[in-house]
Amino acid sequence: MKLDTKKNILDLHFQKHLVIASTSVIIGFTYLIGLVIALLTRQINFRDLASWIILIVVSVLFMAFISILFFHSKYHLQNIIETLKGIDSEK
Repeated sequence: MKLDTKKNILDLHFQKHLVIASTSVIIGFTYLIGLVIALLTRQINFRDLASWIILIVVSVLFMAFISILFFHSKYHLQNIIETLKGIDSEK
């Protein structure tokens, strides 16, 4: 495979993982802001233990999924950057 072709493919993968990482950060902050607004406007019942348990479980699962997406993309971004540096040094 030509170096230019390989570099273009790596650039596409870099862009894909960059979009995933930035989108996961935006979605995570949007969720947290929505949660704070729901708590401040008392849309979530403070006295009901079942509501709190459901809220905590859903929040932990959601934030874990978002965090996995972010760190997985960040790992791939670092690998792609190192590969691109290796390609540039081959030229």
